[in-house]
Amino acid sequence: MTYLRPSLGVPNATSYPFLALGAAFASAYFTGSSPYVHLVPAATLISFGTGLLIPGLLNLPGETVAPIFLASLTAGLVGVFVIRPQRRWPLVPAAIIGVVTLAETFRVATIIPQGLQPLFVPIILIAVGGYLILAPRRRRPRPRR
Repeated sequence: MTYLRPSLGVPNATSYPFLALGAAFASAYFTGSSPYVHLVPAATLISFGTGLLIPGLLNLPGETVAPIFLASLTAGLVGVFVIRPQRRWPLVPAAIIGVVTLAETFRVATIIPQGLQPLFVPIILIAVGGYLILAPRRRRPRPRR
C-alpha cells in the first residue's frame, strides 16, 4: 500500500508510513506495555513523518524542505527529553542536528556533503534500530510459583 499511494496521487504519501509506525511505538509506550526504549523510535518516526508532511501541506518552496525536516527531527528528540527528563542523552543528537539545521537554514555551511544527503534518513533509522537492539531494558520479574 505504501508504494501505491504516490502512484494513486495521494499528496504527501511518503509521510504516512512514518507517522503510522511512530504512532504505534508511541501507543505502546504510553499504554505502559513497552519500556522507555520505544519512546525514541516513536519520536523519531513521528518527526520524520511531520518533517515530510509540513512542506507539502503549506506549499513551501523546495529549499525549505531540508531545514524543516531537520528541525522536526530536532524537536522530536527534545520531546523525548521533555517526556523523560532523567534521560539526557537525546539532547546530544538533538544539539548536533540543531546545528546542522541552523547551518542549512542560514546557508552558513553545508555540513552534510551532497553525496551523503540521500543516506541521511537511512543512517538515522539504522542508528535508531541499533538503539532498540542495544538499549538496556528493565527486566520484568518472573512470576513465582
